[in-house]
Amino acid sequence: MRFALLDILCGQRGFIMHPILRTTFSILIVLQFLVVTMHDWLNIPGWTHGRQVQAAIGRRKFLLATLANSIFPGLAVAFIFLFRGDHTPSFVRNYWVIYCAVTAISAVMMWYVPYFFGADDKTKRLYADMYAGTKQVLPPRGDNPRPNLLHLYFHGLFLLTFSFALALRVPS
Repeated sequence: MRFALLDILCGQRGFIMHPILRTTFSILIVLQFLVVTMHDWLNIPGWTHGRQVQAAIGRRKFLLATLANSIFPGLAVAFIFLFRGDHTPSFVRNYWVIYCAVTAISAVMMWYVPYFFGADDKTKRLYADMYAGTKQVLPPRGDNPRPNLLHLYFHGLFLLTFSFALALRVPS
């Protein structure tokens, strides 16, 4: 006996994505692409201080990092437009899951490992320089870097997008 969700997702010809699930994932992955690639270019006092980030790592390195960080989410978004029909190849659905998982794991490694377990002095100074003055809601843990409120929202987005990618990967 199949579950109701699988009945919705699967048709006689194999895997068919539910339109609401697909549309929601499409919106989330585009939003994720935008925040990953653009948030450090903006200056919104208390939220994101792009000038501080650029000053801390240098303009050239900042530009190269932005270009490198846009490749994988850009491909995920391109697949949304390339495979708009009912059937999306399994390699595309696999890519979405892998990309979203890597993004979530990267957020953990960049933010929560230093927050809970500490970081070297160079990393602490870099985070302090880049994110000074941003809104903080997590309690300090010594002088460990901590994710600011904007990044907490991003991490929620990453987890939500990952869960939708998993849902789209449900086999027929």
